[in-house]
Amino acid sequence: MRQKILNLLKVIKPRDVWDLFVILLTCPIGLILRLFKKNIWIVSEMEHTARDNGYWFFKYLRENDPDRPVYYPIRFDSPDYEKVAALGNVIRHGSLRHHIYTWAAQADISARTGRGLPTRMMSRLLQSRGLFPCKTVFLQHGVMMNAPAFLDKRLNKIDLFITTTEAEADGIAKDLHYDRNQLCVTGLCRYDQLNSFTVNKKQILLMPTWRNWLYSDYGKVTEEALEKVRNSDYVKTYCDLLADKRLHAFLEENDLHILFFPHNQMQPYLKAFTADNSRIRIASTADSDVQTALKESAFLITDYSSILFDFAYMKKPMCLYQFDYEDFRKGHYPESYFSYENDAFGKVVRTKDELLDCLFTSYRNDFRMDRLYEDRVDRTFRFRDNNNCLRNLQAIENLLNNK
Repeated sequence: MRQKILNLLKVIKPRDVWDLFVILLTCPIGLILRLFKKNIWIVSEMEHTARDNGYWFFKYLRENDPDRPVYYPIRFDSPDYEKVAALGNVIRHGSLRHHIYTWAAQADISARTGRGLPTRMMSRLLQSRGLFPCKTVFLQHGVMMNAPAFLDKRLNKIDLFITTTEAEADGIAKDLHYDRNQLCVTGLCRYDQLNSFTVNKKQILLMPTWRNWLYSDYGKVTEEALEKVRNSDYVKTYCDLLADKRLHAFLEENDLHILFFPHNQMQPYLKAFTADNSRIRIASTADSDVQTALKESAFLITDYSSILFDFAYMKKPMCLYQFDYEDFRKGHYPESYFSYENDAFGKVVRTKDELLDCLFTSYRNDFRMDRLYEDRVDRTFRFRDNNNCLRNLQAIENLLNNK
């Protein structure tokens, strides 16, 4: 216990002490408000975004049940602020009102654990200890295929954990120690948007996940951190792929384009990536939308990212470029229930040449998903419809009504 306290003191900063003061100051006000303004829900993602399951669930509620007291916290300087504000009931992230409503809320519903709370560290600390009176619902921001230790039940207070497949729910129960009745198979809210799309047959999407060992604390981009990322095998491998003459010739001959969309955690390091070809564009989250890219693209190149489930939901072809599998398992996430070889919806390759062969073959097949992987899609998803938000709503209401 003494060592835990010492470790905590090492990371606490003066701002955290101030945040704790504000949290305690707003506590009685929020608890009084809770008596008069009942059934407040706070729906969120990260403090500066509204593009994932939190946003789509909030939008669904505002459009289908406008009288429900549901609120969305977001920074007012966010590029997504205007579209949330148009729905109403927006709160400035980190404001006194946000603090008060957190204490008054019946439910905290978020796609990111702790990121929708008023303060990133101290509020999260209180929530994980179960000190806020609201129920906590984790909408997730992807299908969980691995076993991230930070989401272990013993480190969190999550009352309802949203999942997409039966295998995912069983895997989370086993690896992260949740009771099976805390896990509800509903599908992700953003999937409601994936049944209506127009494919751009000329666009190939390259969207790998991040690497934990390259991400500095809070994504601070120092010159030292940038240089470390630039010299990593991860960046060098993708830059080598994007510079490949065989790939360039293929794009030119067939009038194709590649949209390279680094993961959100790698966005601070965009300068580390290079692509000296007019048919390759490196996307920034500031000017591009992930879901739009997924819906428009004809073929996906990823690695370990759960974004492969979104693409599979639309029954579109993909290839998984896993050049660093052993390093990923050691330094990022350990294995869980999901086998990329046996359960994923595209071919797993280890080398650049294998990847290019897979891409070229799919192009010759008019970018159609192979029957093998179509069958996997049909076996994996219990639902492929437009009712994911509705099922999420029903699951939350059942939780709050103690069903």
